[in-house]
Amino acid sequence: MNKPTNTTRVKSVAAIGAVIRKQRESLKMSGKQLADAVGVSRNTIVNYEAGKTEPTSGDLVRLADALGCRIEDLLGIGPVDSPPKFAFRAHAALRKDASVIVFARKFLRAYSEIEELTEAVLCDRLKPYVCATSEKLNDRELEGMAYDLRQACGLHDCGPENIASVLEGLGVRCHFFDFDAPGLDGISALQGDLRLTMLKNSKKNAERIIFSGAHELGHLVLHPFLFTASDTDTDTDRDYEKEANTFAGYFLVPSNELLRVWREERLERLPPFHALLMLKRVFHVSYWCLFYRLKDLGLIDFEYPHFIAHTKKSMGIVGKARIEDLEPEPLESNAIYKTTRFERLIRSAFIQELIGISKVAEMMQISVEYAAELTSDWLTPKGAQRC
Repeated sequence: MNKPTNTTRVKSVAAIGAVIRKQRESLKMSGKQLADAVGVSRNTIVNYEAGKTEPTSGDLVRLADALGCRIEDLLGIGPVDSPPKFAFRAHAALRKDASVIVFARKFLRAYSEIEELTEAVLCDRLKPYVCATSEKLNDRELEGMAYDLRQACGLHDCGPENIASVLEGLGVRCHFFDFDAPGLDGISALQGDLRLTMLKNSKKNAERIIFSGAHELGHLVLHPFLFTASDTDTDTDRDYEKEANTFAGYFLVPSNELLRVWREERLERLPPFHALLMLKRVFHVSYWCLFYRLKDLGLIDFEYPHFIAHTKKSMGIVGKARIEDLEPEPLESNAIYKTTRFERLIRSAFIQELIGISKVAEMMQISVEYAAELTSDWLTPKGAQRC
């Protein structure tokens, strides 16, 4: 009798339990969090992971969904992919929310799968710029790396509103997401050679989307070793978020161009509020990104709290205000190019009958009912006559 192959072997109950535990721990998810997501008791998860209880087929479906993986991954069927890694720009409390990672993991898996189905893969042009060292980087090094990458990707020519196009031109998949988590701006994911950046699909705060895209690019370039690390796993003397922010500032607003405009237009003669508005019309980035760039260059000497007061007074705002409300002359929401590559590949696969409606729903994380409406529109686009 033939021996079972690696692609057809199903793991034992104990081995399945070990995989469940490994998958859960890779997401920094507690046993209780997994139990709540699956709809079982914490003791049930303990028994699964200890190999004392065998999950039913329905349990496996719910476990895979809660962990953002495939059932085949839990059963050990098929090739084993390298574990995905994640980093994201969000409030500290949100970074402990495993549902964020699960959400991103499902899109990462879907993006990888749809590229394989359609045989459409982006060319990786980012690899030469990825930092190989895990040592702390100074501002001069960060500026040099940001400048080189800016020149290579053509950001100066296409403008920061096209940050998603810039990312895809570098070989970074980009996807705009809707996720009900206040304070979550962007997520970056790595799996093997596949890089994915997800940006919040906001109808306002276009400037924040631009900066988040540059910030996530900074993580991909500077910190490929950092992804999914907990606070205790990393160098406490190094501020990774600050490095990514500094990189983003240099990438979006190069010092030489900023200084040239500042001097040529004699902007030091204007009140800082109006000087920043003039610069915003040149660079099309956040007022606050420009504030920090000017402060770094020593062109203004306001401290942050004083500049908040200066800005509120200039905008005629009295009382408390959120930082997103202190963005004078905001960019129009439709100014941002929102890539449709992910949806295009799914649509192409559906039209080729490589996937069905349920798979469309799974990949796009939408209901089957909505997927049915969407695919109907794909087959008979607007303007075409329906039979």
